[in-house]
Amino acid sequence: MMVERAQLIRRVATRLAIVLALLAPTGYLGVSLLSAHLLTRPHNRPPGLDIQRYVPEAAAWSTRTADGLTLRGWYLPTRDHRRLIVLVHGLWAGWDKMADIGIDLNQRGYDVLLFDLRGHGQSDPARLSMGKAERLDLRAILAWADRHGFPSERVGWLGQSMGASTILMEGVDNPKIRAVVADSPYGDLPELLETQLGQHSHLPHAFNPGILFAAHRAFGLDAEKLVPIRLVNHHWGDRPILLLHGEADTTVPIQQARLLAKALGPSCRMLTWPGVEHVEIYRDDPDRYIDLVDDFFRQNLTPSRPGSLRERAHVAVDPRTPGRAL
Repeated sequence: MMVERAQLIRRVATRLAIVLALLAPTGYLGVSLLSAHLLTRPHNRPPGLDIQRYVPEAAAWSTRTADGLTLRGWYLPTRDHRRLIVLVHGLWAGWDKMADIGIDLNQRGYDVLLFDLRGHGQSDPARLSMGKAERLDLRAILAWADRHGFPSERVGWLGQSMGASTILMEGVDNPKIRAVVADSPYGDLPELLETQLGQHSHLPHAFNPGILFAAHRAFGLDAEKLVPIRLVNHHWGDRPILLLHGEADTTVPIQQARLLAKALGPSCRMLTWPGVEHVEIYRDDPDRYIDLVDDFFRQNLTPSRPGSLRERAHVAVDPRTPGRAL
């Protein structure tokens, strides 16, 4: 009897081990796929700010991308339309997160475009690709700006986090990206995800390869191709760039910024802020931040010549985003 019971227990244990061995890969892949979905799903939401309360002249804005998505945001005009600054937000953010910077720059005499990247805010939903597909959004804005009186030599770019990295990656292949302020960009996404994925997914480090594999195969996120440090190396030329980074950044380590500045070459000026976290430089010292950005763009953007612009730069207004307080 004891022998038979022992044999039965061994048979049950063996079969259970086989079932678990078969289920484990399925469970691993399932969890990885769900995590990849959450990482790349659209982050559309209403803005947390009524921009017309601060800039009454602000006009609702929209344009279409080459792959058929509508981007939406707000255009902050000036009387003279001399220079345009495009603000590009980071992952899971929106134009409202950069509105204070935009308002300050508008008061300094710049036309400003605040907009939501694809899959963010009030722009059309789309899978997030950490800077790959978002490059199409920047091209659509360049085309819009040129149509409305702002050639590329009078368009400045200010990006934060993923937005800054997207500008740099597009700039490698697009010489129309002329003058850039890059605030807290990532330089090596695969390296960054090694530490950040677990914090966002709350899963053991062993799930990282599965999440990245699922994100690539199911949702088109190929992190290995999103390495600005490698892409800009010897390809940026002499275009001016101001790189800003907090030394206490726990999202994008300061070392990535230093390697990125080295790869960009002598046209890059890097400034760091002791004790400042990720994209918190403006909040830490807004006056100095705006002074630096203003000085950079005044030196590196060509102002309009008298009589060279149309009387007014018209904006494309989406009928679903009327020019009223949100």
